[in-house]
Amino acid sequence: MTVQELVALFPEIPQDLRGEPLLAQYAEAFKDQLQVARNPGACSAQHDPANHYYLKLIGPIRLYWYGLSTRERVLKQLQEMLDQHRADPAGFVTSLVPDNTAESEVKGPGCS
Repeated sequence: MTVQELVALFPEIPQDLRGEPLLAQYAEAFKDQLQVARNPGACSAQHDPANHYYLKLIGPIRLYWYGLSTRERVLKQLQEMLDQHRADPAGFVTSLVPDNTAESEVKGPGCS
């Protein structure tokens, strides 16, 4: 996956990160998970694997987008995830989805 493809899926990626070589490595390493990643809805009571991929792989970037993190911190987090993935690719991907994960996202009461 290229950075352009990643940004097309997640336009919330800030402009100043789009030229980072680290983001290109990240997009390539996690392409399978990023292609299915989905932001959980506001009424989500239980997350599915796609939600967990979004929260763990895009979540740090989104916090930076909101101004709740720094550029340096998010780049450090992305690098740490890449390092963990390189050390144990299958184990890292498995760690993204907790054992009690719903098969599909479950909405809370009163939500449709």
